[in-house]
Amino acid sequence: MNKQTIITILFALVAMTGQAQTIKASYEDILDSLPTVMQEYMAMQGVQHLCVTLRSVFNGKRAKMKKVSCDNGMFTEHNLLPDVMHLVFTDSIERLDFMALPLGSDSLRIACFYPDGSNRRLFEDTVKIDRMKILLETLTPGNGPDYPMIAYSAGIPVNGGTWYCGLRDAETEPRLWYEKHGITDYVYYTVTLEEDTPYDENANFYIKISKEESFAIH
Repeated sequence: MNKQTIITILFALVAMTGQAQTIKASYEDILDSLPTVMQEYMAMQGVQHLCVTLRSVFNGKRAKMKKVSCDNGMFTEHNLLPDVMHLVFTDSIERLDFMALPLGSDSLRIACFYPDGSNRRLFEDTVKIDRMKILLETLTPGNGPDYPMIAYSAGIPVNGGTWYCGLRDAETEPRLWYEKHGITDYVYYTVTLEEDTPYDENANFYIKISKEESFAIH
């Protein structure tokens, strides 16, 4: 094998690796498709909903999810799925549903569902943030392995209000929203892809997700 062949193979492997780890997200609010009375009820309760469709060459990658909180420029991170739980993406397209429900005036509950017929809840998170914000598209992946999926945030502060569309169009990763746009209080949720490990019969919890088959073993 000559030097040129080795270089070509290395470039191909790098390209394949990069492609496998690249994620693209698209967003859809399906509340308008609900019956009118259900739309009115959810509006009265202040419930928000947003579907996130993730596209990549997942190839059985294990997905880890994390919450990142910003409080006046101070960031904290929290893993949402325990190590004993294996969430495996097998399709090239995976969908997650996020719902936010206000709890009083200063907090809310955010849940993530996998719409596989049983609407499996992947996690539920209580956030100490007021209800004057929205579930927001993140759009920009950032530079690290943690891919931002969705945020709960206000927009860019302008003239005593907030500019949501400006934040969507700014092409700024959520980690930099405080630094670049002066947004002081928000959370966002990320997904990280890892190589999956074979099923272990001694593991406490294992979930495999695909469009053809979905099952859980406890």
